[in-house]
Amino acid sequence: MKMPKVEIEMEMDEEEGPASGMGAAAAEAEDDMMEEMAPKGKFTPKGLAPLVKAANALLPLFGQTGDYPMITETVTVIPTDLFRVLSMFAAAVDDAIAGDMVDGEMAMDFSGVRDDSSLMLLAGKLSKLAANRDFKKFLKEPMAPKEESKVDEERTPMPQMTPEDEDTMMMERM
Repeated sequence: MKMPKVEIEMEMDEEEGPASGMGAAAAEAEDDMMEEMAPKGKFTPKGLAPLVKAANALLPLFGQTGDYPMITETVTVIPTDLFRVLSMFAAAVDDAIAGDMVDGEMAMDFSGVRDDSSLMLLAGKLSKLAANRDFKKFLKEPMAPKEESKVDEERTPMPQMTPEDEDTMMMERM
């Protein structure tokens, strides 16, 4: 079953398309990678409905509309666009855990997702996150810029070597 794409808002550069500069081939490669990473198993509408409902409740916290469509057929792979949304949630949860904003048990591991019961456990986590005040607060805070590594600035520059010096040094190492 081909699912409609959920649009995740991206800043657009008028000349290049998405601000990341991703071309159509790169976007297709990313879709293929996401499909490969997506959980595989037997997923019925009974297990998918709570997951989609919980994802739709959490999407507004990420500035998205909570209108992912219900999946009405049994599938063997979580749809790529739904898995992309779940991966976005997982990354935010990992960051919130690292910042001591949510408990480590809220981490999402997709490797064990293979059936409806594992989907329901995942849906439960999403529902808890949607109601978690600390997680909501974490999402509202601006992301701190990652610190640049100062190691490069602190390194002493290597003295320039002549080709003969390099040959000598290499011969000494042998």
